[in-house]
Amino acid sequence: MLTKEMVVNLPSLPGVYFFLSRSGEILYIGKAKSLKKRVRSYLYNSKQNRWGKIKRLVQHATQVEYQVCASELEALLLEARLIKHHQPRYNTSLKSVRRSPFIKISTNEDFPKVTIVFKEEADKARYFGPYSSLRWTREVIEVLHRIFPIRTCDGTITPLPDFKPCFSYHLKRCQAPCAAKVNRKAYRAMINDVIRILNGKYKTVIKKLTMERNQEAIALRFERAAALQKRIEQIERVFVYLDVHRR
Repeated sequence: MLTKEMVVNLPSLPGVYFFLSRSGEILYIGKAKSLKKRVRSYLYNSKQNRWGKIKRLVQHATQVEYQVCASELEALLLEARLIKHHQPRYNTSLKSVRRSPFIKISTNEDFPKVTIVFKEEADKARYFGPYSSLRWTREVIEVLHRIFPIRTCDGTITPLPDFKPCFSYHLKRCQAPCAAKVNRKAYRAMINDVIRILNGKYKTVIKKLTMERNQEAIALRFERAAALQKRIEQIERVFVYLDVHRR
């Protein structure tokens, strides 16, 4: 059974927590802004614990493990990947009570978009999730759009050099594929970085962008190098935590 002693040494940091059975089976995986506060709530939130499934989970949990993350956004993404991998029985039994969001990347298009949906379709797009929080999934989308100039417009893109790009292009929030300001190969390379981030491969993306930044600097394209450096710093700030550990 979950006890106070299991909670006392948990950090007040964002991350993912694991409830384990006596045999070591992962019963439940959750995310938290504060690991200590969230896990402690299972002991003191009587309203929550009156719900039968939660009550049984608390009774069956004999160990708590955790993994610290850089932010609650990273915890959200990690939680979804771990649940998909481990399929804990209490996550499976609880997921039917809510309508969970997915992140969809329309890789079936030449210039994909990144959006939130609530159902996976057989349309050759890439889907990530489901995630446990719509609010934080929206925040992930917003962060990705701040880091990467992904298009947000609707419809199929047909690049036309004479087309006048929208205001997002002038704000450097979109590469304007509609106006042929970026080719398909370069845009796809950016989308592949987004996919790597959603798969947790932050360091791979940073290494790649660092190489590109250095090449741009050598070629004296300093504005482009500065933009890549800013992208690297944003990824590090939101998604990378150098002392990630699990106990």
